[in-house]
Amino acid sequence: MTTSKEAPQINAEGASETHPESSTADGQKTAKIRFELLAPYNEKAALVGSFSDWQEIPMTMGERGTYWAEVDLPDGEHEYKFCTVSKSFFAKDEWVTFADPFARQINEKDGENAVIRIKDGKRIVDEYVWQHDDVSLPGDDRLIIYELHVSAFGGDGYIEAIENLDYLHDLGINCVQLMPVTEYPGDQGWGYNPRHPFAPESSYGKPEELKQFIDECHARGMRVILDLVLNHSESENPLTRIDFTYWFYQPGTEPDEPGNIWGPKFNLEFYDENHQRNPAREFLYELVEYWAREYHIDGYRIDAARQIKYFDFIGEVAKRSKETAGFKPFYIVAEHIPENPAITGGDGPADGAYHETYYWMIDDLLVRNMFSADQIVDAIDPIHDGYPGPSNAVNFYENHDKPRLLQRLRDAGINEEGSFKRLECAAALLMTSVGLPMLYQGQALAQAYPQDEDVHEVDWSLLDKDKPHALLERYRGLIALRRETHALWTANCDFFHVDEERHVLAFVRYNDEGSRVVVVAHLGDGYLGEYTVPCIPTDGEWHEWTRNYDVNVDGAILKVELSDWDVHIFRND
Repeated sequence: MTTSKEAPQINAEGASETHPESSTADGQKTAKIRFELLAPYNEKAALVGSFSDWQEIPMTMGERGTYWAEVDLPDGEHEYKFCTVSKSFFAKDEWVTFADPFARQINEKDGENAVIRIKDGKRIVDEYVWQHDDVSLPGDDRLIIYELHVSAFGGDGYIEAIENLDYLHDLGINCVQLMPVTEYPGDQGWGYNPRHPFAPESSYGKPEELKQFIDECHARGMRVILDLVLNHSESENPLTRIDFTYWFYQPGTEPDEPGNIWGPKFNLEFYDENHQRNPAREFLYELVEYWAREYHIDGYRIDAARQIKYFDFIGEVAKRSKETAGFKPFYIVAEHIPENPAITGGDGPADGAYHETYYWMIDDLLVRNMFSADQIVDAIDPIHDGYPGPSNAVNFYENHDKPRLLQRLRDAGINEEGSFKRLECAAALLMTSVGLPMLYQGQALAQAYPQDEDVHEVDWSLLDKDKPHALLERYRGLIALRRETHALWTANCDFFHVDEERHVLAFVRYNDEGSRVVVVAHLGDGYLGEYTVPCIPTDGEWHEWTRNYDVNVDGAILKVELSDWDVHIFRND
C-alpha cells in the first residue's frame, strides 16, 4: 500500500516542508507553510485566505520571478487566493484576485477558492491509502479500451462510477479512458475547457474519491488513461489573470485555423530569456508529472495533438510521464485529426494514435453500403496506412466526438433488425482487426441519440432489452476471444480471399507459435447460403468461436453458410 503524500514542487502551491512549530491563541499547533506565485513581471502580489480573514498578506519577490509568503497554519483545510497587478491585456494594471494556478483542489461552489490541506505541519493532497498498486496490469499490445465520462457512466461522480466497474470487468475491458476530469466551469460538461488543470472536477467528488475510482479499476486489472488537454485552457484560467501572454498566445495570433481555437492557446514557443524558462512548457510538464505521480495514472490521451504541433513537446511529455510512472506500463495515445501515423512508433512521440480511417471505413461500409475492398483492407490492417505496429493504432467507430453508429443507421433509413445485424458485424470486425480496439460508453448496449455536446448518461435499462442484450453478449464473447488469442495481438494479417461481387472477404491473423484465426465476412445484404472459401491456411479441424461449432477443412476449402452482414471467426486450436 502507498499513501498520498506530495513532494515539494517548484512554483507549486504551499510547500510541504515543515518549520518550527508555534501555536494559535486557542492552543492549536501550527507550522509555517510557504505559498508561491510565479509572476516575474508583475509589480506586486499578495495572499488572501480564510486564515487571514481574507485580508491581504504581502508577498516577497524571490528567485526567478516567484513571489512567496509564509503563514502559520494549523492542521485542517484552508482556502486561499492570490492577488497581483495584472499585466494581461484585458485587465492591465488592475488589482486582480484569482485561485492558485497549481491548486490541487477547488471549492467551486463558494468563491472558486483554492483549497490547501495541512496534516502534521505538512501540505497534503489527501489521506488516501492506495490498496492495489501490486496488481498486474496489461501491456500496451493487449489493451481493450473503454472511453467513459465519469458522471455519465456512474450517474453522478467518482464513487457512483465505481459501482458500475464490474460491468466493464465482466465485459472484458482492461483499460478505462477517462474523458477530462480536471476542474472546469459548471457541473455538466465534457471537460475540454479546463480552468484548474491540477485539480480534479469537484462536482464529481474529492481528490481521494477519484483515487479510489482509479484504485478500484486497478483492482479489476484495468489500466486508466486520462484524457488531458495540453493545447489550450479556459478563458478564466488563473494564468490568464496574471500575465496572459507569458503563457498563452495573444488572441488573434494563434497559429491555428479560426475553427480550431477552443480557448487560450498555450504558447510553446515563447522563451523568457531573463529567467531562462519556457513558461508554458514548464507548467504543462509539471502537470503531466503530477497526475502520473499523484493519481497513479497509466497513460494519457493527448487531445488536439495536431494543434499542439510540436512533436518534441509531446515527446517530452511522454518521457517525463513514463519516468514518473516508473516500472509500470504507460501509454500515450494522440488524437491527431486528420490522422498522421508519423506521430507514433520509434520516430514519433506517442505510443499510439486514433485510427480515423477505421471510423470512416465502418461509416462508408455499414451506413452508406459502400463496399471498397481496398478501403476495408487498409482499415483492418493499419500497417497499410503507415502505422508501425499493432499497438500504434487505436481503432474505433464511436467516441465522444462521433455520432452513435445505431443513430447513423437509423438516420440512413435502415430498419432495426438490419441495424443490429450491422452492429454485430462491426463488433466482430473491431475485435479481429490489427490495432487496439476502443469502445465508447454505451456502445456495447447499442445506445443511440443525435450527436451533440450534451452529457448523455449511459442508459442501463438497455440491459433488459433483447437486442441490446444480445449485442452485449456478442461483445463479451468477442472480447474474450481477443484476450485469449495471441494471434490477435500481432501485426500479422493476410487477406487471402476477396469477392467484390458478393461482398465477401476472408483474412487470417496469426503468430509465430502457430496460433491462427480466420475471419470470413459477408459485408452486404442478402442470404448467400453455403459459400466456398478457398485458400484456408491449414487443413484440419477449426472451431467457430461466435456460434460454437466445429468444421473440417480439407484441401484448403472451407464451406460456410453466410447470411447478410455475417461474420464467422474460426480458430485452429
